[in-house]
Amino acid sequence: MHYDPSAALARIDKDKGLLTLLITVFIKECPKYTAKLQAACDNQDLHALGDAAHNVKGASASIGLDAASSLAEELEVACRQSGVKSIASFEQSTARLVDVLNQCPEILNDWIKQNP
Repeated sequence: MHYDPSAALARIDKDKGLLTLLITVFIKECPKYTAKLQAACDNQDLHALGDAAHNVKGASASIGLDAASSLAEELEVACRQSGVKSIASFEQSTARLVDVLNQCPEILNDWIKQNP
């Protein structure tokens, strides 16, 4: 996975200190995001899955983590579509998003180390 925070930095006047703070919070919250996604899937709770995806979308977009943001947005939109009754079709999408989130701490920590 590639991380390019250019857009995020542009939104915050190129303040690397602020971005580092936002990334640190994101890394801390990653286990909670993955737990909520997995719990919603395990409990077959389509509404909770959409909410969890929405949270990941916003948090990852704020730091310019496009891979997670895009996957989360697709999952959220799919969960919110009317007529959807079963969560089974979202299990693979959820697993992909969880996998990306599990990769994030290492990639984001590398960026922090390279941008003190």
